[in-house]
Amino acid sequence: LITSCGTSSKTGKTKRPPKREVTVAFNVKTANNSELNFINMDYYRLQILDKLEDFQTVNFVLVEPDENPEITINLNIDNFVLWPRNEQVSRRVLTRVVQTGTDASGKPIYQTVRASVDIIQLERRSNARMLVDMRIQGTPPKTYKQSFFPRYDYKNVYVDNIQGDSRAVDPSLYFSRNQGMEPDSMDFLFQLSGEMVDRVSRELRSYYRK
Repeated sequence: LITSCGTSSKTGKTKRPPKREVTVAFNVKTANNSELNFINMDYYRLQILDKLEDFQTVNFVLVEPDENPEITINLNIDNFVLWPRNEQVSRRVLTRVVQTGTDASGKPIYQTVRASVDIIQLERRSNARMLVDMRIQGTPPKTYKQSFFPRYDYKNVYVDNIQGDSRAVDPSLYFSRNQGMEPDSMDFLFQLSGEMVDRVSRELRSYYRK
């Protein structure tokens, strides 16, 4: 009779301490701008704060300015320009050589196919001026001020109104037929905010990493 026995041990993972919560007042000021009037700035503010919190060693809690926040961020968007939509349509004839089969000896048979298509080129430009004033009431205190002059150009090319053999259209162009939804004012503002978010996030990481 052979009896076997064994022992097992559990290795528990060391739990990381919870991140410290840091209160943040985030104030967004905009000049009298018809495009910005259609943007939900409360939603914009929450989304930007969420992006600022990525990869931080602390958690940010949004509070009002009169609640003694540790961080105060004042963002002034005083020049947001969304240029008119530019659309250009050109009619082109496309040709491609495609394989249609094989002959009796197994050699490929090719055919030249043609199609006429509309090539639509969309472009819309945008630019802004953003001024950031951030103050951290910590030890030591920190102040960060910076102006940004971002620019974002939306471009899209797709085909429509295909007449003839669709195989003549390059697949990469053919599958761009459904252009999808174009960006709205909020999308442009988020794109323009990218550089500002990166710089402010870097300043916050540098401060709270200490």
